[in-house]
Amino acid sequence: MMKLNRHLLLVCFCAVYAPGVLADGADSLCGAREEEVLQQLQLARESDNTHREQELRHTLEHIREYCTDEGLIADAEAAVRESREEVRGEQRSLEETLEEGVPEDIAEQREELGEAEKELNAHIQQLRALRGPQ
Repeated sequence: MMKLNRHLLLVCFCAVYAPGVLADGADSLCGAREEEVLQQLQLARESDNTHREQELRHTLEHIREYCTDEGLIADAEAAVRESREEVRGEQRSLEETLEEGVPEDIAEQREELGEAEKELNAHIQQLRALRGPQ
């Protein structure tokens, strides 16, 4: 679940910030990520949400210390690889379920495969946004 949340956060970040950053070329991907966290930090302060503020300060420190554009792209590539493996696993599970022939299980497995495919497509789009036009 934590891995999924991390990937979803990265997908959201890329969907919102990467196109503008890539169009400008002025800011780095990490700079855009830092700006996003600073905005969230301001909202947390205004809401007197000290727990969220503390989390965001930690996140900001982490970005400033460790973030690189290459690292964000590498993380996105890893997310695509993991999602592809997840899709393959769900496909294998669906094949096994089809052999068993239980309609409810088949429907459930098809739904799980569909979710895995959606996640893969989101990760692919995110990676493309980070890489920019080539």
